[in-house]
Amino acid sequence: MNKYLALIIMFALTPVFLSAQDKSGLTDELAPRPVYIDYAAFYDSTGDDLRVEVYFKIFSSVMTFEKRGDKYLASYEMDIIVNKKGKQFTGKSKGGDLFADSYETTLSLEDFIINKVEFYLPPENYQVEGKLTDVFSGDQIVVKKDMKLKWLKKRVPNISSIEFVREVEYEKSNPFFYKDNMTLIPSASRAYGFTLPVLYFYYQIYNNPDFKRDYFVVYDFMLDRKFIKSDTAMFTSGGSVTGRLEEIDIESFLPGIYTIFVHVSSPGSDLKVETEADFIVEWSAMSIVLNDYETAVQQLRYIASDDEKKWLLGAPEDKRLEYWNQFWESKDESPRTPENEIKELYYRRLRYADVNFGIFGRNGWKTDMGMVYITFGPADEIERHPFDTDSKPYQIWYYYDEKLRFLFVDYNGYGEYELQYPYDGDIRNLR
Repeated sequence: MNKYLALIIMFALTPVFLSAQDKSGLTDELAPRPVYIDYAAFYDSTGDDLRVEVYFKIFSSVMTFEKRGDKYLASYEMDIIVNKKGKQFTGKSKGGDLFADSYETTLSLEDFIINKVEFYLPPENYQVEGKLTDVFSGDQIVVKKDMKLKWLKKRVPNISSIEFVREVEYEKSNPFFYKDNMTLIPSASRAYGFTLPVLYFYYQIYNNPDFKRDYFVVYDFMLDRKFIKSDTAMFTSGGSVTGRLEEIDIESFLPGIYTIFVHVSSPGSDLKVETEADFIVEWSAMSIVLNDYETAVQQLRYIASDDEKKWLLGAPEDKRLEYWNQFWESKDESPRTPENEIKELYYRRLRYADVNFGIFGRNGWKTDMGMVYITFGPADEIERHPFDTDSKPYQIWYYYDEKLRFLFVDYNGYGEYELQYPYDGDIRNLR
């Protein structure tokens, strides 16, 4: 008997959603994290080094709070370490407190603080490491980010790196984040999307003090090496240093990791300088609903019945969001709580499947592995056989509590693992 068909596989023929929580903390590049670090590098007129701002963002929900009077208090220490060739080059520490008015706020995924430290560094390739210590519990979280600093003083014209910004105030509300008569609160996560539909970013152009021409700037946006959008701006040089804040509407952008290319020129001269950086449009079910409603309904295939999907697809255009919300309210097992745990879990799994199981232009949530992962979550054990001489590459996923196991075979050798059954049939008929 064929060794693939000998493996007994059980699978439900109707939408099933078995567990209320995942067994492991698997994440992906688009998923929210408890701590972020980022940086931006600028010219410094006092020496040869660059002025490097390292930003960090800490969510309240990862901290231990103690009740103090009618409020809640958490305390942190953040060690920012700059490593060069695997060894510590320099570092700084910064501590602080987080306050919350209620216990619910301490658990909120929307409550956070943003802070920064500054370094003066020679242009090199580094790795910046942030180590967060929860003072009350002693728990630690470590995050790392590569940091490549280029020369800004060897020649002019030149351009700084990009500082991604989440909030802008045209007053000196926070001197610590004050630039060019603006308070620029950095986005340490570089994450935008449904809750932040406008992309703010800041950079500086460096030139000779007597340069008084106009700058013409083109902003190109790319996703997976595909051109998405272009914007332009023209403004007059401020001389040796010209700071520029831009705001770009990205409400129509679908979730993903984008690259922005900044091309600076000046009409009537041969001036050309460029910089680039990546940012994230967060995975948001709401953005899919607003931008691609049919896809949003298709993504419910593992939890919605055929009648429910038909009902959703029949929604008038101005009622789509209302129908979508009603659907998820019907699935909420704890309607008295602010979170819809099943909804959050479903989309967390779908997002993970999209990032990890996508193949050749096919979304991960449409693949066989994506179907199993979204329905049952991460496997308790995965048995991988990529190089067996007597068979095609295959994997076996085990779910011990559910007494299930699934066999996937990569028949064409391109990573497209197909779920096997002990009988003939097309898996797509079940979708």
